[in-house]
Amino acid sequence: MESLAGMRLVEIRRIVDMVVVVFRRDDGVEYAIHASCPVRVMHGDVILIGSYDMHHAKVRGADSNEAFENFTTMYDVRAKSLTSSFAEGDFRVTSADLGPGGLLVAEEADGSDSIRVEVIPMSSGPKVESWRLFAVEEGAEHFVYPEAAGRD
Repeated sequence: MESLAGMRLVEIRRIVDMVVVVFRRDDGVEYAIHASCPVRVMHGDVILIGSYDMHHAKVRGADSNEAFENFTTMYDVRAKSLTSSFAEGDFRVTSADLGPGGLLVAEEADGSDSIRVEVIPMSSGPKVESWRLFAVEEGAEHFVYPEAAGRD
């Protein structure tokens, strides 16, 4: 896996129910994590956004299924807010580690302000993809966890 260190965190969004986290190198090449497993972004001990937020409508009492379809969940609201913060700041990856069971943790800092992206696989199936990391360019290699999920 190519190191994310030094890349700028630029976006958090979703494709259906898959979390997308985008990083950009200084030369403009973007790398993305596509996660089908739980993901959360932490600021100290506070969860800024979690993948489970997709289950909750932005407006209390609103239909959560409709909110999901219309991209008006708490996840969508928070992802948009965080992405705006990333555009205004310069959150750079200070460390990226692959832990036991495919745990991926990337820490970013903008001066003394820091956040942490945690991707947490929750499936025991060796062929069930939890997440992948890849350069967003034609023909780029994909790093898939678990590795067996990237094979037929």
